[in-house]
Amino acid sequence: MGSRNSNSVNQKKRRGRKRKKALTIFAVIAAVAGMLFGVTYKVFEADTIEFVGSTHYSDEELKKYIFGGDYVNLLYFRIFGQKDTKIPFIQKYDVETDWPDRLYVTVYEKAIVGYVRYMGCNMYFDKDGIVVESSTDLYENVPQIDGLKFDSIVINTKLDVGNADIYNTILDLIQSFDKYDIDVDKVYFDASYNITLYMGDVKVSLGSSKDFTDRLFELKQLSSRFGTLKGTLYLDDYNGDESSIIFKREK
Repeated sequence: MGSRNSNSVNQKKRRGRKRKKALTIFAVIAAVAGMLFGVTYKVFEADTIEFVGSTHYSDEELKKYIFGGDYVNLLYFRIFGQKDTKIPFIQKYDVETDWPDRLYVTVYEKAIVGYVRYMGCNMYFDKDGIVVESSTDLYENVPQIDGLKFDSIVINTKLDVGNADIYNTILDLIQSFDKYDIDVDKVYFDASYNITLYMGDVKVSLGSSKDFTDRLFELKQLSSRFGTLKGTLYLDDYNGDESSIIFKREK
């Protein structure tokens, strides 16, 4: 009887020593793993992130969209980070890693040429008339296009305005604005597709949607004189002579 009790006690002691030894080993492994994780996490902390290709967003905004915040770890991002975050006005982006602490992000923006107002939102479309984004925000150098007739708008679908050629005209206008550095807030098309531009407090009656290059070039020369002027500039009948230009001032 005494022998059995003695064996039982010894077995319990052995199990206790094994359990204690296992816990000690586990604690050591956990401590080493934690230390290695801490060192690794610090080593791969992003020191430099360079962004190229974006005109819509600041670097800080892109960092929050792509990496989720200000702190970025290269190893964590490569293993767990979301690589295809949907960002308004961005077609795609590529992240290049320069181990251990540098990231290079190339952003490819959607080619937006203008927007129309629809149900309280700004519907941005590309050169082919495809509506690519809906937003309440306004973006620099993207003019409003007014006067187009449509019944409804669906994202990622062409805006049906009954005149496919109008998009070529809009693209030509936008490219000319960029070429001559003309800042236009709104482009208005009447029923005959004659063009009126809105530039601050000055309205520019550009006339026909055909062969407007000379008129826009002249507008560039005149726009520096606008200052605080308010009124309508008539370039409809411009023929190369300044006498054919009329400006009607408004009070």
